[in-house]
Amino acid sequence: MKNPFLYFAFLIFLSHGNSSSAQSIAWTQFDMSNSGLPNNSVRCIAFENDSTAWIGTDFGLAKFSNGVWTIFNTSNSGIGNNDIRSIAIDTNHVKWIGTFANGISVFNDTMWTLYNTFNSSLPDDFVRSLAIDQNNTKWIGTVGGLAKMDSANNWYVYTMWNSVLGSNNIACIYVNPNTDDKWVGTVNGGVLLIEKDTNLTSFTIQNSGIPDNTVLGIDMDINQNFYLATPGNGLAVKLNGFGWLTYNLVSSNIPTASLTSVALDALDQPWTGTNTHGLLYKNGSNFVKYDTSNSPLTDNLIQTIRMAHDQKLWIGTQTGGLFILDPSLLTGVQSLTATPSLIIYPNPCTNYLYIESIQPLQKIEMWDVSGKLIHNIFREGNRIDLQSVASGIYQFRCTEESGKIHLQKIVVNP
Repeated sequence: MKNPFLYFAFLIFLSHGNSSSAQSIAWTQFDMSNSGLPNNSVRCIAFENDSTAWIGTDFGLAKFSNGVWTIFNTSNSGIGNNDIRSIAIDTNHVKWIGTFANGISVFNDTMWTLYNTFNSSLPDDFVRSLAIDQNNTKWIGTVGGLAKMDSANNWYVYTMWNSVLGSNNIACIYVNPNTDDKWVGTVNGGVLLIEKDTNLTSFTIQNSGIPDNTVLGIDMDINQNFYLATPGNGLAVKLNGFGWLTYNLVSSNIPTASLTSVALDALDQPWTGTNTHGLLYKNGSNFVKYDTSNSPLTDNLIQTIRMAHDQKLWIGTQTGGLFILDPSLLTGVQSLTATPSLIIYPNPCTNYLYIESIQPLQKIEMWDVSGKLIHNIFREGNRIDLQSVASGIYQFRCTEESGKIHLQKIVVNP
């Protein structure tokens, strides 16, 4: 983003938009009654940049950019189906849209291209999940198997019959930005780990410590511990080299074991969506609940959550539309994250990173996932040269002269 002040303006817009309740300025609601959202059932969210989000609903695709809504449906565009279930955006800003009944619709801001079971090797036209790896290979989760399509449009399909995949119903896909490995969550088949695109390992209740064979959401912290949202046994954590942890009704104070999604904030604290109890925040070993009884949420069924680069949480509900939460304005939530007083962009980044701070900074430190301080970075003014830094996830620790600390996870792409 070239102009950081536009970023500040966007934050201010979100903070003072139409709120669903006067109880808290931390929450902003967008639904069919107060915005251009085409439907109140929000299934998926993807961020193109700091000021543009794409939102998939049960009746159309919405682009929300600098406060302006643009709607795409079968009546006004070349999109293949109005029921949107997944979105991924590649490095060329091409949008890949997974639909319920007509495969993938690809949009380059000018033209639409469709991939379905009639014109491609797609195993099923119900596309539940999408992810894009560092080689620009598309990973496509359908109810009929997992497909990958490389940059040369070569296809390969993984199923229960030609691999160790435990189920053909693919619920979610996570690409590890450090290793480019793929973690694939299924319905009733556990999790499939694909290393180097050739080594496949299946984790199920029968052969591992995973507590549920259905996984609906996956995210990773800076230590490469994987957090898995399950609909039957709570939040599972695949520890990096140390086994598994489970937070369920028996082992924790989590109010429900039926989770739909998970997203980690800049301090690696997990936020989870649930089927019946709204939004949960894990503060240490304690789970804090935000639902229709104690927050502006109007629906307790959370279908998707995504953490934006500014650390605002975007929440898609089944009937209440889209909510945007600023956790820094809530009590009881840790807040060492980047705030409007300091921004680090772009994220992900390639060659250069920019840091804008209202207060003078005493020092800027960069750490890798092993806790090692990175020394081969060069700072010129507000620009950080990362050309000699390997791709992966890093944590920036910016210390103001006052002693206040800002922490931000940054993904560095090759």
